[in-house]
Amino acid sequence: MCGIFCGVNCRIENCEGLQNYLKRRGPDFNSSVDVTVDKVSLQFACSILWQQGTFLCSQPFHGQNYIMLLNGDIFNIPDKVRTISDTEWFGKMLSDCTDLTNVCQLLQSLEGPFSLIFFNKTTHDLYICRDSLGRTSLIVEKEKENIRFMSISGNSKGSNKIAMELPPLGLFKINIFCPFAWQLYPWNQICGTISNEIESLTNVLGLSVSFGEHMKPNWMRTDLKSQELFNFYEICKMDMSCSGLFESLLRNSNLMSALNEFSNLIERSVKDRVLYTPPRCKNCLHGNNDCSHTKIAVLFSGGIDCSILAAISNKYIPARDPIDLINVAFQKVGVFGETSWDVPDRISAKTSLVELQKLCPQRRWNYVEVNVSREELRSYLQNHIKHLIYPLNTILDESLGSAFWFASRGKGKCLGREYTSPARVVIVGSGADELFGGYMRHRNAFRRYEGNETEKIANLQKELTKDWSRISTRNLSRDDRVVADNGKTLRAPFIEENLVHFVRSFSPSQLCCFLLRAGIGDKLFLRLYGYHIGLKEVAILPKRAIQFGSKIANKKQNAADRSLYL
Repeated sequence: MCGIFCGVNCRIENCEGLQNYLKRRGPDFNSSVDVTVDKVSLQFACSILWQQGTFLCSQPFHGQNYIMLLNGDIFNIPDKVRTISDTEWFGKMLSDCTDLTNVCQLLQSLEGPFSLIFFNKTTHDLYICRDSLGRTSLIVEKEKENIRFMSISGNSKGSNKIAMELPPLGLFKINIFCPFAWQLYPWNQICGTISNEIESLTNVLGLSVSFGEHMKPNWMRTDLKSQELFNFYEICKMDMSCSGLFESLLRNSNLMSALNEFSNLIERSVKDRVLYTPPRCKNCLHGNNDCSHTKIAVLFSGGIDCSILAAISNKYIPARDPIDLINVAFQKVGVFGETSWDVPDRISAKTSLVELQKLCPQRRWNYVEVNVSREELRSYLQNHIKHLIYPLNTILDESLGSAFWFASRGKGKCLGREYTSPARVVIVGSGADELFGGYMRHRNAFRRYEGNETEKIANLQKELTKDWSRISTRNLSRDDRVVADNGKTLRAPFIEENLVHFVRSFSPSQLCCFLLRAGIGDKLFLRLYGYHIGLKEVAILPKRAIQFGSKIANKKQNAADRSLYL
């Protein structure tokens, strides 16, 4: 991911440490440009992590009437040639837009994680946008009469700035002569969720926000009917073993039809995310030699989500290239002060690795064990990671952010030797729990609700909807910042537009079944898919949140409490 910055009446040099943070995100090239219009100064800056196109395309990108910054990936565009970078392709498309209507039509066609900033030199309007699923980070800061937008901010002590993650609501239009009066062209029609986000934006930053006509991304326009042809709560009342239950369920033709459609979507998503990157690893990127090192790493807890992604990645990554499976564990101290690294995710990962090796015997799997001592964790949290997590500030953000940072750094042991992953793309299973019902709170929403089965499922639906609506705020922006800080691109195949649209058309009774025990009923649809493609042992491993599976967090802590470091 690139690091982008746009300041109105402020400069990147005046933001403590910001240039260094942006360069860590984009180590391949950096540049800036200054613009002054009637005493209003603008600065655009970008540090690039080159991932798409035959050649690196520099930014800020200049068109005849605009200056543009783009961070992210654009997928699923039929007429986009792979040899052209996203920046070059989008810049050309933007130059063909004659008015704002054309710009909105262009944005509606995009699929993939992105943050976009561009300035119209003629109208003096600044446009800011995040993709509708909110997968990349974009922070807005206000300091006195200055305002700025950037991929990462950094927690500066003694600063008077006010910062928040820009909500991914649509296209914001800002005239530089009146920078605190914004106009929003939302992705969807105005509803309660959007109104609440806007209220938070206006209260925190002191803005006024008006509304233009709403957009609707093209992928949202397909009217998918709910798959009412199977119901886990009717099928799973039989008493049988796990394998017997799975085999019985897979004989259901309607369920198999849905699994096959899901298979097409997840395979396409993984294929795009492992192929769209230069054919050289981090160490060989600027050399001329042929590279047969790892280009793709999977953050590997051993659970069903990451194991599915690893198995599918095997289909599309060249046979000669290894795939790094990175497992992170935090120091566990026993009663007598002894250190152990056999945390739950380490044990699960070893089980899953054996199954992957049997399923894909020709692939070289680099199983990388990352061990983090408590001392190292405290040091990096206090001096570095806290700046990446900001403006989020809870113990949960601290735990998840640290786990993702150390794992994506990829520095550990492989086959007993010191190893640092040279992969430039990190594949993660983010989104699977929110989509398929993988959290304990989903089980509780069903089992603890007083009512009949239909009412319990309706309450579960509310919980799933709430989780999905806040995934960007709770997870995605933060995870983008911590992974990109290691000069790597985070890609989450489960959070792909058409796949999300398909899965969210299902009833909860077709995604999970809490009549069954943990490790079976949670994410049942996804477990069945994993079982179907050969991950039979992995399909029945219990779900653990990464902060508990890696032992970075204690279940007795209140995840919502403020971190001591932030």
